[in-house]
Amino acid sequence: MAEMNVREDEINLYDYWKVIVRRKRLIIGLFLVAILVSAVISLLMPKIYRGEVVLTQLVLSPKELIAITGNKEILPTTHHSITAIKLNALKDSTDKLQVIIEAKSVDDIPAAVVEIIKYLNNIPFVNRSIEEGRQRLLKQSEELSIVIEQSNKLAETYEKLLKASKYVPRGFSPAGFYPVDIRKRISDMKVEKFTIEQALNRPKGVEMLEKPYILKNPVKPSIKKNIVIAGITSLFAGIFLAFFMEFIKNMRRKNPQ
Repeated sequence: MAEMNVREDEINLYDYWKVIVRRKRLIIGLFLVAILVSAVISLLMPKIYRGEVVLTQLVLSPKELIAITGNKEILPTTHHSITAIKLNALKDSTDKLQVIIEAKSVDDIPAAVVEIIKYLNNIPFVNRSIEEGRQRLLKQSEELSIVIEQSNKLAETYEKLLKASKYVPRGFSPAGFYPVDIRKRISDMKVEKFTIEQALNRPKGVEMLEKPYILKNPVKPSIKKNIVIAGITSLFAGIFLAFFMEFIKNMRRKNPQ
């Protein structure tokens, strides 16, 4: 019984193979036409180039920024060749955002990056946070200026007192500190104030970490990928069509009109 089943399976497989051989012209023809059409269409499609840039921002985390924008495609209105823009939060990073830009023209990608940064910084919440950060830095700078001025006066007064005191032993300080300590503290505060002023002069919010990296070769269309997909699809379609036509032929034989 088992031998009969195996034999029937072998017969069925052989019958399938005979159908494929009989309809090989159809299958091969459909395969070649699909490949040719796919290659021609791929060559005629506009070339798409890709640029990548990493942005850093000090106001929100990348995931929060993506959530605010809704991760929707931000297409610059002044660059019609831009086809897609995607924001990605880099893994293991809390202050870096990857932007992937696809465009029909390589020349439009750098300008699009500038416009995207402007768009992100003009988001109301981000803009408000930037201004609040600037106000905090301004306040810190003003407070340091006052402390530096008062410390300078204190150091000058203390130095005058030391000069006026002829019998003060060396190394003795009635107030517990020395002018050199005050001067060192003043120097440290000036460095801190300079750092704050530098931060105020730099743009806040979203900033470009480095120049955009633009791929030289187009990423779309992928001619090889399109041909492979078209070839595989056409083979399945050709085999299906061959069996369907064989089925119709057999039905007509069984039911002649």
